[in-house]
Amino acid sequence: MRKLMWTLGVMALLGVWLASPGWSQWGAIQSGADALRRAKEAEKPPPQQQQPTKAYEGSASMSDTKTGVSTAPKTYQNKVRKFSYTIPAGWRLERGDPTGNAERQDIIFMKPGTTCGFNITWHQYPPDTNIRKANVEASYKSAMSEKSIGKYLSVKRRDQGGAGKEGIIGWETIETAEKGSGGFQRIQWNCWDPQNYSYTFQAYSEPKDFNANRAELQRIIDSIRFSR
Repeated sequence: MRKLMWTLGVMALLGVWLASPGWSQWGAIQSGADALRRAKEAEKPPPQQQQPTKAYEGSASMSDTKTGVSTAPKTYQNKVRKFSYTIPAGWRLERGDPTGNAERQDIIFMKPGTTCGFNITWHQYPPDTNIRKANVEASYKSAMSEKSIGKYLSVKRRDQGGAGKEGIIGWETIETAEKGSGGFQRIQWNCWDPQNYSYTFQAYSEPKDFNANRAELQRIIDSIRFSR
């Protein structure tokens, strides 16, 4: 009997406290906290989906199989710097003006569905008559040294129109799979014209695609022709 009376007394006190302003205030605080939490959750940005892997800066995704507009090899003439080059069928322009008329100086093509690409950049240097020859000779020597430690499969001088003052002078390198830059293998021709413009032509792919596409990449480099 005494236990029953004690239990009833506790329940009565609990009822009084629940009806008190303090309990009402606590409920209001809790409701406000719940509302704030829901508002913060609503403000959170939706989770980002993983972006498709890019073959190279400026290229389409490797899962992209949409081919270029041309079904046959296409030769472009750069009207600003007076050189031409031929892009294979099925490749696509990703950046820049292939004729060189736009202000942007880098041009990128890619082969959809692969990691293959081709890009062109050029820069002008001060009219110092010795700079181009000194740069080519020093860079070629450095590349030959790096070939001995496995960075390159091939290093050679590559000139056009003779090595004199009116010719294009440069060097070509082919990187190894193990030591290619940025996870790519490149066939790269660096050269200078008589006006002290320096050019870099790169045909490249990831190592897994290189052997299967090496001949095509080399043909792109070999197609480059400067005119006077």
